[in-house]
Amino acid sequence: MAEKLKILHVLDSLNVGGMERVVINVANGLDPARFEQAVCCISRLGMAAHLLGAHVRRFDMGKGDERALLMPWQIAKLIRRERPDIIHTQSWAGMDGVIARAITRPFLKTGKLVHSEHGRNLPYIHHEPLKRKLMRRCAYELADAVFVVSEEMREFFCRETGFAPERMRVIHNGVDVAEIERADPRGVREEFGLAPSDFVIGTVARFQATKDLPTLVRAFAQLRQRQPRVKLLLIGDGAERARLEQLADELNSATDVIITGIRHDVPRLLRALDVFALSSLSEGLPISVLEAMAAGLPVVATRVGMLPELLREGENGFLVAPRDFETLAERLAQLAANRELARRLGAAGKQTVARDYSLAAMLRRYEELYLSLLK
Repeated sequence: MAEKLKILHVLDSLNVGGMERVVINVANGLDPARFEQAVCCISRLGMAAHLLGAHVRRFDMGKGDERALLMPWQIAKLIRRERPDIIHTQSWAGMDGVIARAITRPFLKTGKLVHSEHGRNLPYIHHEPLKRKLMRRCAYELADAVFVVSEEMREFFCRETGFAPERMRVIHNGVDVAEIERADPRGVREEFGLAPSDFVIGTVARFQATKDLPTLVRAFAQLRQRQPRVKLLLIGDGAERARLEQLADELNSATDVIITGIRHDVPRLLRALDVFALSSLSEGLPISVLEAMAAGLPVVATRVGMLPELLREGENGFLVAPRDFETLAERLAQLAANRELARRLGAAGKQTVARDYSLAAMLRRYEELYLSLLK
């Protein structure tokens, strides 16, 4: 029997988020008879670490201010001990892993380096400072393979770093459509005091500035003035929670804006919604939108990242400009008033995801990449 291929994923943590979900799905989804996988969390394991399968090992490096400068050497020690065939570093936080591989390269010839970019956050969604550009370019040159999750991200990072686009691959995210279809929404509306007749708008996000949830709250408050039986379900948590609660109160919408906190049963909640809205200022290829489409929901989202590639206006969703809460409110009102349109957009979106963005397709592309580096 051939030896298993050892893969070490390196990222900041397994907190709740899209990139983290991708890492968990890859670690759990690739055939354990052929792949031995481990996850190295630089800061902490995170709240979603329990979703890893029992066969996936995890390393909590516990990075803090005192250990920050030593972290690449700590990861280098881990690499020398574990001797992975593939070291896969993720986004900016994974730079410690890139440096660690550079440290070990003179002593350890095995271990191909893969680096992937999954998104970008404020204040660097349009341009990055010179230091970050140089660091990324060095990481890309050190890596044996580099990929991003959308064409838009490839254009951005190649423009910022001067890296050749033909050297940067695109591997789209994917979701498990069957798992979302199996999710049972019974009891969700009762849990949050939602009536069967309520038109429920929802989103799934970390409550951080890049997600621009205040725009969604403002759009909802405007919609509520003409559609009284509407509710807004904000699925998630984060640093901006208090600000969102205060804004909802100022807009006299607090009784109809429901914050769920962190949930690990998101597919259930999605299937209890009527429409999914996303107001982000920047995205890669958001898992939340793919899951919402897989749940058969119509989607109204900002025209950022790969969303213009994913959503075809009026066919499987609607696009609005970032921070344009008035147009966002109009699109949501259109769907609330025309349930047949909402159903049609949702059905088309589900077909799009099942055809082009399945979990199986994503896992196949990851497997092909990893195996190609060891030929």
